[in-house]
Amino acid sequence: MRTVGIGLASGVSATEVLAAVDAVLPPGSGPVRLATLDSRVTEPGLVAAAERRGWPLTGHPAEALARVPVPSPSGAVAARVGTPSVAEAAALLGGGALVVGKTVHGRITVAVARRAADVPARPGTHDRGGPLTTDRAPEVLHPVGLRLAGRRVVVVGGGAAAHRGVAGVLAAGALVTVVSPEVTPALESLASSGRVTWQPRAYRAGDLNGAWLALAATGDADVDAAVARDAELGRIFCTRADQPELASAALPVTGRAGDLVVAVHGPDGPRAVGVRDAVVAGLGDGSLPVRAPEQPGGGSVVLVGGGPGDPGLITVRGRQALATADVVVADHLAPQALLASLPPEVEIIDAAKLPRGRSMAQERINELLVEHARAGRRVVRLKGGDPYVFGRGLEELQACTAAGIPVEVVPGITSAIAVPALAGIPVTHRGLTHEFVVVSGHLPPGHPQSLVDWPALGRLRGTVVVLMGVDTAPAIAAALVEHGRAPDTPVAVVADGSTATQHSVRTTLADLPRTLAEEGIRPPAVWVVGEVVAVAGSVAARR
Repeated sequence: MRTVGIGLASGVSATEVLAAVDAVLPPGSGPVRLATLDSRVTEPGLVAAAERRGWPLTGHPAEALARVPVPSPSGAVAARVGTPSVAEAAALLGGGALVVGKTVHGRITVAVARRAADVPARPGTHDRGGPLTTDRAPEVLHPVGLRLAGRRVVVVGGGAAAHRGVAGVLAAGALVTVVSPEVTPALESLASSGRVTWQPRAYRAGDLNGAWLALAATGDADVDAAVARDAELGRIFCTRADQPELASAALPVTGRAGDLVVAVHGPDGPRAVGVRDAVVAGLGDGSLPVRAPEQPGGGSVVLVGGGPGDPGLITVRGRQALATADVVVADHLAPQALLASLPPEVEIIDAAKLPRGRSMAQERINELLVEHARAGRRVVRLKGGDPYVFGRGLEELQACTAAGIPVEVVPGITSAIAVPALAGIPVTHRGLTHEFVVVSGHLPPGHPQSLVDWPALGRLRGTVVVLMGVDTAPAIAAALVEHGRAPDTPVAVVADGSTATQHSVRTTLADLPRTLAEEGIRPPAVWVVGEVVAVAGSVAARR
């Protein structure tokens, strides 16, 4: 006699139970025994189903089920009920082998086992050491990549699941039609911009005509089943968001690492996501030793903005570029911890420019980029912040393009915005300021080479963010006051932003020189002028 293990939600009906069991039993299989978790054995629908067919019904404690090895464990189920698979464990507890693995039918999960003595041997088969044998092998998905560019895809549904599906196929270049009476604001925006076609009505037969792929994502089981049925008749592969196992296609969890797409299929969603994330992270940070192939025609240069200093704030693309670099030309403000993680064969060149101290000439930096790239190496120019915000990135790009070197620019998070934010200071705030200005303080007001219109900045009501302006701060503060800014305008100075030694002080324009001297503030530091400093201070005081 077969044993049918059952996991079920509260409130299921006898009809649902019998439909789920009948779906996995072969015709003429005879009576079965039902088994489940002891806390579910009194469910009225389950009891009624067993009585209707005259099947024995047994409940087992979670502790006993947890000791049974199962082929499809779920951490989420284990956390909820104490055993990683109610259906498979309940079916196997009496001994034997699974003939039908864990299968989901609506709110019910079933698995079928048969005692070893009752299992007929198949010619050419053998025990592989696992519990799955005989009548039904575990489902095997054939992974395939679809070239959807310029091909019609129909998404039925307008909620979050539909939006997720639309985003994926749009990225592949598909011609997307969304069929749904209502859609999320994001989908409505895509329709308004012409990126998708929206049919604002319910699904009806014929909507899949001409489609290469269909996505059923309404959340209504009857509608999604109709979409899947029509797709089957039209030989159109279809996915279902509500019950993926009932569709002809299954979407993997995906991630991107440069020009690679990582796709993972698996019955345990959280585990598949974990595998995806681990692979993508390993490719991004270089812990998976997979080097990108050599580019035909020689080397290349990537100008990477490393962000404000915290290695976690570099962009994904920036991290990927570092993972494939042969040579890294690094500023002293670039995230230093990232350099320590590079393989020993990567050459690191110190291109630091210390404030009013030792520095490598920009011309020499340009020469190094070109020399190493011409030697066939992949060169990363790693900078702090963003390459194009006081980073002389355009000069380096011009030098490379003049030499015929392929060059890519990877933007970074500029410290002008990130460092104040990390100190709790927004550079804009509704109703308070409609503009902010980022200014280099490298040259003081009145310097013959300065290009800053200090009188105009003094007349501004908005936020002024000063970079590279510690030594010149007294002269800058005096110029702002001279040209209209109130002496008591709030100022915040944030030193060593985003690093373990980050610290900040608050003062006013009039007191800024004294505060810097008393606090011993040294570069790198960002200072912010404006009423946003006062607002941020009041919020911090209430926290």
